[in-house]
Amino acid sequence: MVKRIKKGTRGEVARYITRKRAMQKLHLDLKDFRRLCILKGVYPREPKSRLKVQKGSTVHKILYQVKDIRFLMHEPIIWKFRELSSFLKKLKHVQSQRDPKREKALKKNTPTYSLDHIIKERYPTFIDAIRDLEDCLCLLFLFSTFPVIEKKT
Repeated sequence: MVKRIKKGTRGEVARYITRKRAMQKLHLDLKDFRRLCILKGVYPREPKSRLKVQKGSTVHKILYQVKDIRFLMHEPIIWKFRELSSFLKKLKHVQSQRDPKREKALKKNTPTYSLDHIIKERYPTFIDAIRDLEDCLCLLFLFSTFPVIEKKT
């Protein structure tokens, strides 16, 4: 007797997740999700068979790999994003009540976050950071060598 495999639990279908599902999994809104993806270097991927991954749907959806989303789940900066969004809700509420005293006290305790650990993770040594800067400097030099063309209006 052959054990049946449930559809969508193995193979390429199980390796990809839509952006909406990823945001729900991480409990983040679109703005924070985009910010986190840029900081951590996670980008949408193109599957071999989009039709299979989207379960027959022809609508183009943004897809991420599940392993990338799992990688993002363990990022401590997510908690800071959540704190910041709840703080903004509280601030908006206090501003609507027009209480300047409470608003000033609340603004004094604004949550902050640092990106030190992300930078250290991406550039473990100074040489790695310089190598990444080299690309930008080459591009700037390229633009500086172009002739100046004045627009006539």
